[in-house]
Amino acid sequence: MRKLPLLLVLLLISLFAVAGPARALSVPPLLPALANEEAEENEEGEAEGEEAEGEESEACEADPEEGESCEEAEEVAEAEECVIEDATAVVAANPGNDTVRLTIHYRAFSPTAVAIDARLRGSKGGLHLGADRARFRRAGVFHDSFGLSEKEMVRALAAREFAIELHAVNTPASCRMQLTAHRGGGRKLLWS
Repeated sequence: MRKLPLLLVLLLISLFAVAGPARALSVPPLLPALANEEAEENEEGEAEGEEAEGEESEACEADPEEGESCEEAEEVAEAEECVIEDATAVVAANPGNDTVRLTIHYRAFSPTAVAIDARLRGSKGGLHLGADRARFRRAGVFHDSFGLSEKEMVRALAAREFAIELHAVNTPASCRMQLTAHRGGGRKLLWS
């Protein structure tokens, strides 16, 4: 039963080799039949319990020569999916203009679209500053300013911590970066 799909594949290859430039050959109806047979074979194998317990699943891409386990291979694959490599944030308040300026220095493995969400936490309560989307290159600096009302500015000046979340679009949730900017000593209006 297992040799049948292999024979069909060999038959298809030989047909393509003989047909050469002839484009009128109608082969696609054979492919769904091949897929159906494989699906039936997989269902039968699972139902009969033919799969050995010691065998690794085909989804695991671990390299036995390097001594890598499936879990380590999955972690490496997940890390490769995460596009943002490193980022740091600095927040500065300007009470004269009622604005807060956000600066993010970043490095990415490749250019990507990024969702940015900024919040503050402090003794006067929390405040959502805003969310934005930006296009990050491989390395650079992102700047954004948030205009605040007088009440919001009081909260911003009393804040001890800013929380900035970076998330590259179309990446797993585990790739989200949580950046925090803490207020320095004294009356400085700069958090880093």
